[in-house]
Amino acid sequence: MRIAVASGKGGTGKTTVAVNLAYFNKIDLFDLDVEEPNDHIFFKGERKEKVVCRKVPKVDESKCDYCGICRDVCEYNAIVVLKDKAYTFPELCHSCGACSYFCPRNAIEEVDKPIGKIVEVRSDVKLTYGVLEIGEAMPTPLMRAVKRKMGKKAIIDCPPGTSCPFVESVIDADVCILVCEPTPFSYHDLKLAMDVMKKLDKKFGVVINKHGLPFRIEDKIQAPIIGRIPFSREIAEKYSKGELLFDYGEIFREIYDRAVSL
Repeated sequence: MRIAVASGKGGTGKTTVAVNLAYFNKIDLFDLDVEEPNDHIFFKGERKEKVVCRKVPKVDESKCDYCGICRDVCEYNAIVVLKDKAYTFPELCHSCGACSYFCPRNAIEEVDKPIGKIVEVRSDVKLTYGVLEIGEAMPTPLMRAVKRKMGKKAIIDCPPGTSCPFVESVIDADVCILVCEPTPFSYHDLKLAMDVMKKLDKKFGVVINKHGLPFRIEDKIQAPIIGRIPFSREIAEKYSKGELLFDYGEIFREIYDRAVSL
């Protein structure tokens, strides 16, 4: 079973849940927060890296007659054709291939553009994560490349928020764990994440991190609560040092069992 660990906002404890869930249940871990991966802080071991590329257009000016067909078929305005010059904008390109397909003079070639790398770490559990190139606008192609390494059983650490990267990370999961804090701000963004889950028709449960703060979030959540992690200085200190929560292993085993049974 693929279990995605997500949240409506950053800083709720999503990574805390994901890394400990993977460790205490011995399941491969995939960090899809490719813009800022940090699961590797908790797992040391032999690393293997692979560069990931996507296809972008390159115009052969010796063949191009500047007819403008490539510009017209591009839905993302990644090509501009002037009277005697064609300009490409790889940052806007979605690698659909329409420009090269429809070019009547075969003047457009699709070339590889590096967008980041995939890193695999062999540790107590196998960790796979992506690192997006600085300045790369779209994380989803790299996320899909990381997901192709995924088997049928995995813990997925998702990027925060509820935008396209969030959807891409949960779309292939069997069940989703939404992590929240007992604060009004976290509750607001949790509702957004739950709405997305319902629209995607995904099974999900909620884990309350920093449980014990005065805001009674349990009374407001209309979803299964499958775990509570106590508000603890000790937990915060261990997390800040990149340490797993060995004294709380039973909590994460129970969260996994409850997630599987959703």
